[in-house]
Amino acid sequence: MKRLLILALLAAVFACDHSEDSVLPGHDGAALRIINNSGFAISALEVTPGGGGTQVYEDIAPGATTAYLPFDFIYSYAYLEAIVEGDTLVLQPIDYVGATVYDSGAYTYLVHISGDTEPESLSIEFQED
Repeated sequence: MKRLLILALLAAVFACDHSEDSVLPGHDGAALRIINNSGFAISALEVTPGGGGTQVYEDIAPGATTAYLPFDFIYSYAYLEAIVEGDTLVLQPIDYVGATVYDSGAYTYLVHISGDTEPESLSIEFQED
């Protein structure tokens, strides 16, 4: 009986996923989610973090958090194109020279849209999860 219990415990330990990136099992790159840290709903948000792929997040309500999406790699900033109340807002990086490459793990861009009654500009904050 003791042997059976020990075997069951060992099987349970080895069955657990010990990978660093457990938010997207089977994906070896970076995982990125978005938090809409504004009072505006975002209809679509295209994210291109400097060559690590492009993803589109859709229908992000004010204060909402999206699911993680896979990227080969990301930087702490990115090209963003957001559709907000029918307007297109763009955040355009100059370059990524000297920037740190994040090629594994889970990360969040906190998206800020400024403007009192109409969306005026777009900015982000980077967060390691």
